[in-house]
Amino acid sequence: MRRRWCLGALAATLLSCAPEAVPWPGADAHAYPRLRRELARTRETRPAAPWSAGVRITMHEPRSGRVIDGRGGIAVAPGRAVRMILVAGAGATVLDAWVTPERWRVAVPVMGVVRRGGRDEPHDLPIGFLRWWFFTPLEGTLFAATFTHPGAFWLLRSGDAVVELRAGPCDRGAELAATRRLHGRAERVDECRARPTPSPGDRVHYEDSASGLAVDLVVETLAAAPPEEEAFRDPEEATR
Repeated sequence: MRRRWCLGALAATLLSCAPEAVPWPGADAHAYPRLRRELARTRETRPAAPWSAGVRITMHEPRSGRVIDGRGGIAVAPGRAVRMILVAGAGATVLDAWVTPERWRVAVPVMGVVRRGGRDEPHDLPIGFLRWWFFTPLEGTLFAATFTHPGAFWLLRSGDAVVELRAGPCDRGAELAATRRLHGRAERVDECRARPTPSPGDRVHYEDSASGLAVDLVVETLAAAPPEEEAFRDPEEATR
């Protein structure tokens, strides 16, 4: 009982410091094992094989106030690499992002910007979040959980980050929402899918509270075959 009270108190303290505090009713001894099993099931259903898709993206850039609409492609090798290329309506590449656990590269060709890094997490780019979401999805030590409307709510500790994870229904099937808080920065993603693996019509919304960047992504087409390994190489090395 003392251990459960401490976990509940810690959860309440963390959430009271968050921008959007929520009630914390706590889970009883009978519900907690169910919550742990549900989290394990949710982790197991995340995609494990490489996949690629054609996507439609809308980006709201707060500094300039620009709204960028475009289409592009994303290739994901869970645990290893993610590559995303966005092309604007005029055919110009506006974003080319490549991220692995050890290195990353983000290029904005229309602005002549190319940035690279290693295992660092720059404060103005969602590198750390992309690594967590695509490489170690839902990873972290569970230290509190409860049932809320409309579904399960877990609190995880992942390194120095605290992750709020919610599961519930959406109009396509299942929604998964995660807020990752690290060093005063909160990044949130809401994902609505028809099934555990990606499918056309799935949508994702991402927000960075620090920069104000917001991205809406809709899967338009899904490739029938896994992407070639070439897609996951460093873009600069691949052109040599």
